[in-house]
Amino acid sequence: MSEFLQEAPKAPNRFRADRTLRLTLERLLPAEIFAAAAPALDRMGERATTELPALADQAEANPPRLTPYDAWGRRIDRIEPSPAFDRLVAIGQEEGLVALPYEAPYGAHTRVVQAGLLNLFDPVTAVASCPLTMSDGACWLLRKHDPALAARYLPRLTARHGGWTSGQWMTEQQGGSDVGRTGTVARAASDGSFLLTGTKWFTSATSADMALALARPEGAADGSAGLSLFLLELRRPDGSWNGIHVRRLKDKMGTKALPTAELDLDGTVATPVGGIGRGVAKIASLLNIARLWAALAGPGSVGHLLALARDYANKREVFGSRLHTHPMHTAWLAQIAAEYEAMLGLCFETALALGHAEHGGNASWARLLTPLTKLSCARQGIWGASELIESFGGAGYIEDTGLPRVFRNVHVHTIWEGTTNVLAHDVLRALTDRTLGQAWIEDIERRLAGVTHPALAPIVPRVAGALDRLRPLVLAPEEAEGRRIAQGMARVTQAAILAETAQWRLIHKDDRSALVAAEIVTRQPLLAEPSSDMELASLAYGTMPEEQTVLRAAE
Repeated sequence: MSEFLQEAPKAPNRFRADRTLRLTLERLLPAEIFAAAAPALDRMGERATTELPALADQAEANPPRLTPYDAWGRRIDRIEPSPAFDRLVAIGQEEGLVALPYEAPYGAHTRVVQAGLLNLFDPVTAVASCPLTMSDGACWLLRKHDPALAARYLPRLTARHGGWTSGQWMTEQQGGSDVGRTGTVARAASDGSFLLTGTKWFTSATSADMALALARPEGAADGSAGLSLFLLELRRPDGSWNGIHVRRLKDKMGTKALPTAELDLDGTVATPVGGIGRGVAKIASLLNIARLWAALAGPGSVGHLLALARDYANKREVFGSRLHTHPMHTAWLAQIAAEYEAMLGLCFETALALGHAEHGGNASWARLLTPLTKLSCARQGIWGASELIESFGGAGYIEDTGLPRVFRNVHVHTIWEGTTNVLAHDVLRALTDRTLGQAWIEDIERRLAGVTHPALAPIVPRVAGALDRLRPLVLAPEEAEGRRIAQGMARVTQAAILAETAQWRLIHKDDRSALVAAEIVTRQPLLAEPSSDMELASLAYGTMPEEQTVLRAAE
């Protein structure tokens, strides 16, 4: 009896084979920039199919180790990531994932090229993108808020070989997203530096060279208004920790190769960034960058798994024929591919908006689009990855296929740099400036007015109708509706971009793929129906309204 062995799926060089990725880049980039950037994108596509997955396998199989003491009882708190993980980070640096926005070879379009590279790099590298994300954000923040520190640290952070990486330490056990409850104290030293004392509960990229941390100077006000931002180097010149003790490494659902630790700061020498005060406002500069990276991880993971699923459908035989011949399977993959189109379109438009902001454009526009993009695309990434894991049947549940790792890792991006609710609050704060809400409405109207191809005639009214229902909510937002408003704005933006994309491809490429995607996406409600506060509370807490009154009285 012959043994059956299923041929494994193999991802191609997605820069060449992923039509959505390639045509999105081609649509947004001027022809000369696309041509100039193509070799780097192609090289990353090749490395993502050959060199990078093997390193990720090694990094995941050898998670970071903490050695608290040496053989003679000295406290050393040595954190050792896998050499493969360090190599993945180094490859990201070599390929310019941090350096590109500051070298700016493509001007305002540089962030779009960076997004294309990250789409190829992130899903096959065991979240080695984390320290690169923090480093990019640190560069942006320092350049904006402290030119002297920027002059000192940017050359190190943007070096393509032997460069530094940065962490970002905000999370404390009592606070989480509520950074106003930060308990770390900063005490002024005689030399003008500060000494930090406190506990940072969740510090990713703990093997970085430096970090940006929030702390409260002695005597400063309570709440977020009293916080300042500090830069610290993790090590002293002799290699010892800078007043840092490692409590433990975190055992996480995913990101297994990434060192994440719980730290005590005990007299950690640090320098204020941009002087004392406005710490939360300053760290927001970093968050905008990090949120875009987190958003891009959603379509990155889906694009990678979709490429594998398409290949698998050509290899896997069920009921006497290949999967790709079964209409139900084809329709299912088409639904996922449509969402991938929507995610990628929004992410890359936001990258372009951020690039324009960096080159003298409208910063508030990027400030609005970034949380919308992160809250939608990071969550859509989980949905898409879950659906695609299923497309491999039982093999999708087997660890050594590498598929479950992608699924686990994509979950972190809905949490890092703000959960969905935190981001929705951020959108509501941005909309307190009514001119920004009106600008968003006018942007959608402008996009739809430019879509005149007859094939899109049924689609434009669907998007316009959702915009009409959103308009009063955007111009007079209420917190109870915050999540619905933000998700509706993100979805309508995706749909409008899809319509533009479909028209561009029909005219310039004679390609109907985005038209089909736009049809699939806009058949679904773009704005969720509202529910009453009482109905939501009853479902959320499992009690009826009268029971809630009794419980509140008891409290």
